[in-house]
Amino acid sequence: LTKATNYLNVKPRTRAQVIKYLTDKGYGSSDILDTVASLEEYKYIDDENYARLYFELGFEKGHGISRIRRELAEKGIERDLIEAVCNELEDQDAVPDQYEAALEIGLAAAAEYGIDHEQDEAGESLDYEQKTRLQSKIARRLAARGFSGEIAYRVAKEVIK
Repeated sequence: LTKATNYLNVKPRTRAQVIKYLTDKGYGSSDILDTVASLEEYKYIDDENYARLYFELGFEKGHGISRIRRELAEKGIERDLIEAVCNELEDQDAVPDQYEAALEIGLAAAAEYGIDHEQDEAGESLDYEQKTRLQSKIARRLAARGFSGEIAYRVAKEVIK
């Protein structure tokens, strides 16, 4: 129990992460399950709360829903729980509009490349190849942040007309 609580004192962890940690330390499965059950009982481990906080932090960082879902799954959160938390946050209007969030990031990216969307039609001075290259860069940046391909493509087209 001491090893697990020390591990949790560093930062919040999922149930799966604690189990893996204790397994890697050589503890037996019955000891691990007893320890995890105790930690869950006292709310030291709470995958639902972890997922909720992870979504909120991801949104603050400008990450898309698909990236946050993928990262939670990699941390061992069950898909059903991920979907339930996401749906709950959407019902509470805590999920930012994905298009608007992506558009904000896309506009910032265009500005980095010297395109001022407010001044004139973005990309007016660029030739077709330059526009295409810049749209691709913006779309890849958005996709890497976890926005859907559809949203990334729409935003890139909108930002660089």
